[in-house]
Amino acid sequence: MVLIMSERNYRIKYRKGDFEVEVQGDKDWVESKFKELTSKEIAIAAEEAPKIEGMPATLVEFLDMKGNPKKHTDATAVFAYWLFTVEKTQSFKVKDILGCYDRTRKIKPRNLNDIMNTNVKRHIFAEAREKKDGLKAWVITLKGEEYVQQMK
Repeated sequence: MVLIMSERNYRIKYRKGDFEVEVQGDKDWVESKFKELTSKEIAIAAEEAPKIEGMPATLVEFLDMKGNPKKHTDATAVFAYWLFTVEKTQSFKVKDILGCYDRTRKIKPRNLNDIMNTNVKRHIFAEAREKKDGLKAWVITLKGEEYVQQMK
């Protein structure tokens, strides 16, 4: 998001993927119009999200439903469950989990590979049989699925 302000001009430009909004003019009008336009994008994204019984429409809501875990091992388990169940991702790599941190605006761990390996030791994740895009990948185990399902 880019904010440009002067005495006469106020402009907000926002881009996410293929969606881009740029509004310019009086500050109050720009802010209200920006909220209106971006709320439409959020509503459209929610409508397009796959509907699975018992699952919220967004990853943020799902994370909240699971108590917004403080431990990175638990947060990554929730992310992996979401990727597998909702986004139908069979295996995931570090970049996929980092994307979940970005989407939820959760603070990222310093060493995500250590977190992933800890979850392997806990039998929450298992190393995938094949690499994904040439990189190491993991899958969530049945134990990992059950662990996330039991989280409050």
